[in-house]
Amino acid sequence: MRVFIESLIQYVHSLAVAILLGKVVLLSFVVAPVLAKNLERDAFGKVVRRLFPAYYALGMIAAGMGVLSVAALAMIRGFTLVLGVAAGTWLVILMAESYCRSPLTPQSNALRDRLNEQEQQGTVDPRLQAAWNQLHQRSIYLNSLVLIVGLGLLGLTGQIYLP
Repeated sequence: MRVFIESLIQYVHSLAVAILLGKVVLLSFVVAPVLAKNLERDAFGKVVRRLFPAYYALGMIAAGMGVLSVAALAMIRGFTLVLGVAAGTWLVILMAESYCRSPLTPQSNALRDRLNEQEQQGTVDPRLQAAWNQLHQRSIYLNSLVLIVGLGLLGLTGQIYLP
């Protein structure tokens, strides 16, 4: 019975890694470039505003699954350094995804709205543009961080699954 339970937990962990990496790769390298090339700026903005909250929520769900599966393995086997590293990595991912979903995305959207209003009036405050650029860059960095540490988790799976 213990072997079955451990196998099930390992499956959940693998699924969490797959969901996390799949969502980042699909959005970053397929969906966003295709949308950016084929949609007008306003239409692109509307799609992205609907897409990103769900995108980050999916990352939060995957991270929650990852944390819980690693914690379950630690409860069954006892704490190990590899499980501790994996748990810490999942917590970093959870924090990054949570921060991006809220407050980063709402702040970015609010600044983009103000910039759009200013553009319609013919003047753009360079400080406002710089602030939006900074938030956008931060989201790119955090998305890259999630991808890199997700790949690290993929590399750890063999060690995590060893009894």
